[in-house]
Amino acid sequence: MRDEDIASKYENCLICPRKCGVNRLDGGRGVCGMGSEPVVNIYSLHYGEEPVISGTNGSGTVFFEGCSLKCVFCQNYDVSRGTTGRGITYSASELAKVYLELQEKHAHNINLVTAGHFIPTVAESVAIAKQQGLTIPVAFNSGGYESVDSLKLLEGLVDIYMPDMKFFSSSLSGQLCGAKDYFEVCCEALDEMYRQTGPAVIGSDGLMKRGLLIRHLMLPGQLFDTKKVLDYLCGRFGNNAYISLMNQYTPFEYRYPDMKLPDFLQRKLPQGHYAAAAEYLSILGQENAFLQEDASGDELLPDFKT
Repeated sequence: MRDEDIASKYENCLICPRKCGVNRLDGGRGVCGMGSEPVVNIYSLHYGEEPVISGTNGSGTVFFEGCSLKCVFCQNYDVSRGTTGRGITYSASELAKVYLELQEKHAHNINLVTAGHFIPTVAESVAIAKQQGLTIPVAFNSGGYESVDSLKLLEGLVDIYMPDMKFFSSSLSGQLCGAKDYFEVCCEALDEMYRQTGPAVIGSDGLMKRGLLIRHLMLPGQLFDTKKVLDYLCGRFGNNAYISLMNQYTPFEYRYPDMKLPDFLQRKLPQGHYAAAAEYLSILGQENAFLQEDASGDELLPDFKT
């Protein structure tokens, strides 16, 4: 993609499903809170992903600042709001160098975390890196709320998609991230991701090479919503995709005293609910699933620059 074509995507920004239409080239800020140049908080070898992603060497993870979804319970609150003041701006060619550096450190893959609001530049960066010798798989790690038109820019560049499917209920997604259309948008996005990658492929080394790994973070008091999400995912993709059922939700209001969480989010997930959801996955016939032992969100986070 030519530089002028990339720039045009930010001029009247329709990159994410919010379709703000702001001019990010001229200082405008939409829901994502970011301008037109990607901002990276940190990049490193990360060991907190699923075993097929982290392996033994770690995943070459690049954490972008800003987010179009802005869930009220976000564990990376400062980073997703782009308010740290510590992030570094990168061009497409500079990002390509980051990926190649991580490959030289023996990362199993390049893991692009919350890069959806920078897709035009990120697509170009991956293309440059592949031209310069990037051979490990590229994973796009997303909240699941992505535009199909934008995802098409990644076709042939991304090998693994790691989207969330956070909510089924429109009232729940409206309350927690201001996106009543979350489920419908996410369904369309996952279909496009699957169209690009096809069924999941695991190599002889036990690492994922291609396909979808779909995550669902269980929230306290929302077991019914979780079961509806699992119904959909198992019915739609079956064992052609991996499902990661996560129990790491932690109330973060203590860290962000100005952020008021709904009452049901001010407690941890009951372990009985997690066990019930795990059993439900088995009843649905899902064989490609990742389950978690007890873990807090803090334990799985890198040391962000905040």
